[in-house]
Amino acid sequence: ADLDTTPEMVNRLSWNERLARALADNLFELHFQGVYHVHDRQLSHLEALIRLRDADSGELVAPGLFIPVAEKSNKILEIDRWVLAEVVRLLASQPAGPAIAVNISGRHLQHADLPTDVRRALEDSGLEPENLVIELTESTIMHNTEVNLERFRALKALGVRLAIDDFGMGYSSLSYLHRFPIDILKIDRAFVSRLTARGEGPEPARAVVMLGETLGLETVAEGIEHEEQATKL
Repeated sequence: ADLDTTPEMVNRLSWNERLARALADNLFELHFQGVYHVHDRQLSHLEALIRLRDADSGELVAPGLFIPVAEKSNKILEIDRWVLAEVVRLLASQPAGPAIAVNISGRHLQHADLPTDVRRALEDSGLEPENLVIELTESTIMHNTEVNLERFRALKALGVRLAIDDFGMGYSSLSYLHRFPIDILKIDRAFVSRLTARGEGPEPARAVVMLGETLGLETVAEGIEHEEQATKL
């Protein structure tokens, strides 16, 4: 059969080579953004964001260019493990610092032993696990729900905190949600962007906040970009 030489395939092969080089040459970087309490604006914890430094130009590469490619291969597992190792190393070196949240790929949850990877990272660093937050998207955990429930319980047994990211945009069932040992519910940014809209704009965010209160969870809103949104929240 002829080799697939479509632009999409060629681009994917090129990115796979770049990602392999980035992992080998340590070209990935962690950047951090703060999560703040809405009432007093005090820092709650940090979120780790992965960035790639281009080997030739030295410029940062937008995650949207390389994450989708990595998701389609095992490179995302290597990237996740690198992020975990870096975050727990940083946390262990600053025991008085804030907790850090790490967003984990759905592929890692579905196709690799995520609890074992987290346990090894914790053991290698000596980190107190409650300072690490593992984030997974809502749509990810709703596939193979019973299997994922066991994986969540294994993660929780390690002592880390667990968050559901992008909540409200998937197809979760409340009958399953309350069974997961979750600590943090994150309101999807699409709901936050509508907070200041007229009519029913704030209602989806209000519903998630009320759900979080009912389940005894911490609630985090994504994508607040101006003061009016924070005030409305």
